[in-house]
Amino acid sequence: MNKQELSNALHVGGSLENALTGNYKLSASSVVQEAMKLTQKNFWPFLPATLILTGANLAIFLVVLTVLQGHPNVLFDAVVGREEMTPDILASARIAIFLSTVFSAPLYAGASLMGLSHAIGFRTKPRHIVKGLAYAIAVTLAMSFISALQSVGSQLLPLLGIFLGVTFSMTILLICEKRLRPVQAMIVSFRAITKKMIPLTLVYIVIAVLFVFSYATAGLALVWALPFMFNVKGVLYREMFGVGIEVTVTQEGDDDSSSGDGNKEVFNA
Repeated sequence: MNKQELSNALHVGGSLENALTGNYKLSASSVVQEAMKLTQKNFWPFLPATLILTGANLAIFLVVLTVLQGHPNVLFDAVVGREEMTPDILASARIAIFLSTVFSAPLYAGASLMGLSHAIGFRTKPRHIVKGLAYAIAVTLAMSFISALQSVGSQLLPLLGIFLGVTFSMTILLICEKRLRPVQAMIVSFRAITKKMIPLTLVYIVIAVLFVFSYATAGLALVWALPFMFNVKGVLYREMFGVGIEVTVTQEGDDDSSSGDGNKEVFNA
């Protein structure tokens, strides 16, 4: 029996250099249409992963709120008007949102990588949500920086917080796929996105509308909005920065007459 393996590194989409100079084409309508198709195609395998992320985020939020206020119902009662929304309750809610976002960053990275896999033609499984754990420290640091800047920006000017959220939106994928350091990834994301701010803003407006609609449906529409958002980011990242893929072709056979072959493609993100 003999076995032969041939490995090749492929590159799909744009490049880091072109992204930083704005030398890439981006159509908001094309991105949205492709993301819709990817969401439909990969909906059922992707849904459990996004639900795990949502559940983890909500669990951390409730735990932090319980520690700070004694019971999470305090915030709910204030929101519906049963009790007064005091500065203390509002501050606790902001801290809970911040910590739930930061501590769930590795799962967020896993979902982002799944969306990127879909964008380059690979199928995923729900367990792939944990792939982000390999970058836990880096993505957690990056998410804490981004969330802090967004929080400060939103208090100064709401639109500034939204602007920072959009411009830093590729940071997590840059850390995982390009292996950039947190601050370096934030700078690259900011520089690349500001080169194509208009089409990117249009894409994120579509995402925002879906999330507003989700709230109007008591969160039911999130089952589509969350997978769609991560698929959008995957398509955007591919078009802007490109993705490195390792393709390994394995051929097996014996020295007599029988032979077989198989192909194995691996996305090393």
